[in-house]
Parts: sequence; C-alpha cells; structure tokens
Amino acid sequence: MRGVVYTELVGFLDKTGGQIFAEEVLSRANLPHGGAYSPTGYYPWEEAVRVVGVAAELGEIDMTVLCRAFGEYLFERFAILYAEIVGRYSSAEALLAHVNDHIHHEVRALHPRSAPPSVVSRSEGDTIVITYASHRPFAHIAHGLVSGVMKHFGDTRDLDWIGVSDDCTAASFAISGTQQVSACPA
Repeated sequence: MRGVVYTELVGFLDKTGGQIFAEEVLSRANLPHGGAYSPTGYYPWEEAVRVVGVAAELGEIDMTVLCRAFGEYLFERFAILYAEIVGRYSSAEALLAHVNDHIHHEVRALHPRSAPPSVVSRSEGDTIVITYASHRPFAHIAHGLVSGVMKHFGDTRDLDWIGVSDDCTAASFAISGTQQVSACPA
C-alpha cells in the first residue's frame, strides 16, 4: 500500500490525539521500521490495521468509528494533495462516478505497483449506490472517504450502509435524500 496513506494516518493520529499519542501508538504497534513512513514507499496493509487497532485501544474508541473518521480526514488531505484531480469535479456524485475510470486509473499509471480498490457508483432512481471491493479490509475507511467527498462538495444527502462483508473487504453504501441547494442572493 502506498506510503502516502501511512503518512496521512500518522498525521491523523497527531491531529486527533496529539503528538505524544501518535508516538505512543507507533511505539506500541511494534512496527519493523518504527513508524517512519515515506510517502513514496510501499508498506504491507496489515501495518495500517495494527496502527489503527492500537490507536483505537489507547484512545478507547471503536475501531470502525476511528476508521470512518480517518477516511473523512484522508479525503480532506487528498483534496489538498491532489487538488488538480479533485478540482475536475463539480459535485460528490461526479467525483464518485469516476473513481475507477479516472482517479484510480491515474494512480495506477503514476504508481504501477499500486493496487487501488474498486469503487463503483451507479444510480438507482434517486439513490446513488457505491460499491467498494478490495483485498484489504478497509470498508469503514471507504465509508469515511465517501462521507468526506460529500462534505467537501457540500452534499447534504444521507449516506447509509447497505451491506458489508464479514471481512470488511467489500461493502455497499447508499446516498439518498434530496440535495439541498442554497438559494442565490437576490
């Protein structure tokens, strides 16, 4: 898994729990490199699970809640780090419709060793269904990323779980409700 996700995970721990908390998590996670991640490196996804598990234990927070919060944070960071990509889209729905064919295609072109998850969006009437599939158990992070996309674009519709696999490598979410559009000034 790309190192940028790890460096952002450490940044998330630092932002939410403070530097001492982040250092304690990395120390207790007993990582082979002590948690010194490079954004351009590649690391086993199991290390992220270990780090999040230790953070959840130390912070006394449910791991799924922590993963969702990290997903939201991660999209905020992606919107800054990859502003030129995110800026191509005018809405959450437009961005989510192009994760596989544009965004992850670019990731694979720039970083051939990358194996991004499959994220597919489809309309079912007034509902948008997002399906996530990966070899990594990051369904709760994916939910947070979708939530982060919606927040970034001011999308006020509801985001609900449809289902998730037992091992969290696959999930479906529904975006439903009416998008609130702010009135133009008179």
